Amino acid sequence: MKHFKYLLTIFLILIVSTLTAQKYNFNSSFIGDTIDAVHYDIYLEEIDFSAKTIQAYTKVQLTPLVDNLNSITLELIDLTVDEVFINDIEITTFTHEDGFIHIPLLNPVNTNDTLIAEIHYFGQPFYENWGGFHFSGNYAFNLGVGFDSDPHNLGKSWFPCVDDFTDRATYDCFITVVDTQKAICGGTLIETIDNGNNTLTFHWQIPQTIPTYLASVAVGEYEVVNDTFNGINGDIPISIYVRPFITGNVPGSFIHLKEIMNNFESYFGPYPWDRIGYVETSKGAMEHATSIAYPYGCINGGLSYEWLYTHELSHMWFGDKVTCSTAGDMWLNEGWAVFWEMYYRNDLYGEDVFKELLHEKHADVLQFCHTSSGDGSYMPLYNVPTQYTYGETVYDKGSTVVQTMRAYLGDSLFFDAVKGYLEEFAYNSASSFDMRDFFTNRTGIDMTDFFDAWVFTAGTPHFSIDSFAIQQNGANFDVDIYSKQRYKGVDYLANSNIFEVDYIDEDWNIFSDTIHFSGKTGHSIKHLSFEPKYVFTDLYGNFCDATTDNYQIINTAGEYNFTKTFCLLNFEEITDSAFVRVTHNWVAPDSLKTPIAGLTLSDYRYWKIEGLFPENFSVKARFFYSKSSQLDNTLLVNPEDSIVILYRQNTSEDWQGIDFERIGNVSFGYIYVENAEPGEYTLAVWDTQYVGENEISKNEFTFEAFPNPSNENFTFIFYAEENSILKIYNSSSKLVKSFNTKKGENIIRWVPSDIAHGTYFVQLVSNKKNQINKKLLYLK
Repeated sequence: MKHFKYLLTIFLILIVSTLTAQKYNFNSSFIGDTIDAVHYDIYLEEIDFSAKTIQAYTKVQLTPLVDNLNSITLELIDLTVDEVFINDIEITTFTHEDGFIHIPLLNPVNTNDTLIAEIHYFGQPFYENWGGFHFSGNYAFNLGVGFDSDPHNLGKSWFPCVDDFTDRATYDCFITVVDTQKAICGGTLIETIDNGNNTLTFHWQIPQTIPTYLASVAVGEYEVVNDTFNGINGDIPISIYVRPFITGNVPGSFIHLKEIMNNFESYFGPYPWDRIGYVETSKGAMEHATSIAYPYGCINGGLSYEWLYTHELSHMWFGDKVTCSTAGDMWLNEGWAVFWEMYYRNDLYGEDVFKELLHEKHADVLQFCHTSSGDGSYMPLYNVPTQYTYGETVYDKGSTVVQTMRAYLGDSLFFDAVKGYLEEFAYNSASSFDMRDFFTNRTGIDMTDFFDAWVFTAGTPHFSIDSFAIQQNGANFDVDIYSKQRYKGVDYLANSNIFEVDYIDEDWNIFSDTIHFSGKTGHSIKHLSFEPKYVFTDLYGNFCDATTDNYQIINTAGEYNFTKTFCLLNFEEITDSAFVRVTHNWVAPDSLKTPIAGLTLSDYRYWKIEGLFPENFSVKARFFYSKSSQLDNTLLVNPEDSIVILYRQNTSEDWQGIDFERIGNVSFGYIYVENAEPGEYTLAVWDTQYVGENEISKNEFTFEAFPNPSNENFTFIFYAEENSILKIYNSSSKLVKSFNTKKGENIIRWVPSDIAHGTYFVQLVSNKKNQINKKLLYLK
């Protein structure tokens, strides 16, 4: 990483070069314990779009994995089986119940035998809200996994198979359609056969092994947009199948496809398949090998969904070349794909764009992932309940853990390990434990504690600098750094922690280093050739611990919003530039050194304002509180309590009350602190049986809009002693919305609809002719 320095990198690489590669066992499901499906020949002989039925047969080449096997089992759901053959001999005593075809064998078979099971079937294929075999007008297609189905694999929705993540086979697909249609499957189109009866049979072949959920078919009146990518190992055809009237949109939407492919090959190694393919479907997206199902609305001629086709493209390595062993390991597919859907922008659009996306993703994970709007509770990445296999923990938190692993190892070791992992487990499955052990062997860094803390334990570690001291030592300087660990979500303390520290000198040059410690606290002495003026933790947000933060250089008076920190600073007077950072800590603050009856501190979050400030400055801080935004719902329990804010300059001091003003009600609003100082701030509540109400002055006429700018909705928080009217105008001074308000505190939420994005103006006018004007920026 750009700002990260690992002093031992060269030494570790030398160690890694001496390690012996470890071999792994690739486990399978209960059906796969007895038989291995080696190859599938799938024949879809008839697709009836009116009745939404198929008629088909499949030949499966099977190898027994145990001796004296006297029966085999395959999976097929909803469809009706009418004939079964084993090695061309019909078996009439088969049963087909609850999605399982049980086939008795005439004679037991052993591990050196080969069986060809031929299954004939027909009917309406299974589908759910997302996965399965779908009909959409004169188009039909499959999606290989189901979000609602458990297990999720849905190869069994259109052909009999060993349907798990680990059983891999090669494929030949023969799809017969009317001659106005095309059939698209994974792999290479071997031939198109004219049957002489106004039908065509398309023969597709995948010579590499894939699990059943990655096999695919799509049928309809498609046209193809062809191109070629010059890859590491030679030219690779690109084929994008779309409805005829969408072909003109393909170049604009996929303009960066080759550039992204170049970047992916540099990180992952050569593209592992014979074709780069997308096929437009009415719903998706799904990473079928070489024939990605992609929603037609995303091929709009623009780049608004570039991230989505990049996400699916990364699956050609993470998910297709190497597949997660179980549903509980799905973050190895999806968490990594979400990371790459963000990280590709680092190369294409610059590091700042990537970091902004990462910052937003991480903030949403910390605020919402464990709540009712997310997965409902804190979960480890590994072995999430199957109803959350495709939830926010796996996808979004998984992506932030990948970034943290990247920071933990440093770019050189990380990207080398990624490439090695994809080669070691090529065309096989891998578990979280496999990745942990391989990364340990490849990098020479024991990843056990990292995986224990970030993958196998729910919640998120939190790191902070408790204090630091700088002492001159001859021409150099010694920096004593005392670090501290907390944990968001569960009671756990991680070991073998690494996190970034950043030193800033008097000229605002920044130098990055790392701290290593285990347990609750740590102590490091750093020897520097320059005098640091301040020490920050992870200034660039490389580690996705339980913090969200921003830093800004302030050189003029005005309002500065520190995004995703719920804090705004208004520099009313500043005589020189300031380097200011605001951190929102998603863990409980230190408790009171001397408890006070009736005073309860937040158990969930606190702020830190820090940096380099000029001698004379005046700043007003605004802190957001909310019971309904998954922020303060555990603090704002009793509506009779009074919310306050506490302050301490550093960790050696106790929390103390400070003067503030509040705009809002008991569950939603802002707290303003005049003449805010650097230090830490936390919310608290007074039990009103101990103290009286602590309210803002009742003669104020105040108004705020939040968030601003916004791409969804706005909340207006205001106080007026008389009835008022709130009016919203567009830039042409046309009234677009108005609200009548009542005397007292008010909150109004405005959800813009059917209006253009741009600048709007809000005017609050009271009966006494008081007036406040605000400017809004509405983004789409």
